[in-house]
Amino acid sequence: MKNILLLGIFGLLLAACAEETNVEIIGNIKNANNTTVYLDQNDVNAQRTIDSAKIDKKGNFSFKTNITQPTFYTLRFAENEQIVVIATPEEKLEISGDLHDLSNNYWVDGTTDNSLWIKLLAFQLNRTKTLTDSVKTAYQALPQGKEYDAQRQEYAKSWEEAINKQINFTRDFILKHAVSPASYYALYQQIDNNLYVMDEIEDLHYFKVVASSMSAIYPESQYTKAIMNHLEKIYDAIRNQQLVNAINNSEQSLPNIKLPNVKNDTLSLLPIKTKLVVLDFNLITAPESKEHIEQMKAVYNKFKNRGVEIYQVCLDNNRLLWEEVIKQYGITWKCVWDENALRSRSAAIWNIKNIPANYIINQDMEIVGKNLYGDRLADRLNDLLQRK
Repeated sequence: MKNILLLGIFGLLLAACAEETNVEIIGNIKNANNTTVYLDQNDVNAQRTIDSAKIDKKGNFSFKTNITQPTFYTLRFAENEQIVVIATPEEKLEISGDLHDLSNNYWVDGTTDNSLWIKLLAFQLNRTKTLTDSVKTAYQALPQGKEYDAQRQEYAKSWEEAINKQINFTRDFILKHAVSPASYYALYQQIDNNLYVMDEIEDLHYFKVVASSMSAIYPESQYTKAIMNHLEKIYDAIRNQQLVNAINNSEQSLPNIKLPNVKNDTLSLLPIKTKLVVLDFNLITAPESKEHIEQMKAVYNKFKNRGVEIYQVCLDNNRLLWEEVIKQYGITWKCVWDENALRSRSAAIWNIKNIPANYIINQDMEIVGKNLYGDRLADRLNDLLQRK
């Protein structure tokens, strides 16, 4: 009887151990022997390292973990190489490749094709980034002078075409793979820190497609809950008559802003009394804003006598520091302060999700430019003024 009980307990322990891991990730990476690979779990709000392994002399490594829902992971290798995969319960992922340029030189097999779709998305985005970086470098290398304006316009056009091609690729991908968690990943890809591929307002349909399929297939997933919350915020923005109404429906009015300047005089954004207004949202007390302020000063000095005004909304927490920065940099354009800082209602109404952010507005209350900085902002203003 005692032996039977012991066998029973042993069996239960084995069953419990078996339940502890239901995902296996194994790999063979060339030129990576004796290096360490880290396994990061990509949660909605954070990326955390959950395991690491030494890659043996033959390039082999393995991880085991347990999940109840599809989960995104990042495998981090030496030489700053990393790849993203999606694991589902009871899945075995097999990864192979070469450490040298691994992100473009790997393969993954699994029970599902989810991780292959991630590879496709990453490959296309990397191509777009390489192209836009190349165009940007060539653009910035051009000497000053009107004789180079045509070439500048060509580079700007090439940059926009590359971005639009990436957007269309992502839209098409989402429609074709809406039932895959990879579609969630596609929604939040970024060209750079300030530019997402998908715009939550202009691409609302695609957010709805992903949210619908995720809630139907994976209702308990953290990613499903995140996108449902995000979708509700988008709906709130629309209900609050956000900027999208002006852009998509060509309305002849825009949300006004009335905030105090450094002298505590209330300055109004509307009506537009100059040919063009650059509406800029920023945190000017942040150390990294120094370059942005210098760029804005250069633009303002170049165009202030040609009918261009800057209306800058500062979302800084500390008014005293904000006032000090205005004095330090000699800011003379319309610079106002919102005491609600990052909870600014004005920023919410104007659909500001990242800062810095800006819009160019003409006297017809039309948005004629968005999120342009430095030389690109100057070129756009020059182009608009020449059309007048």
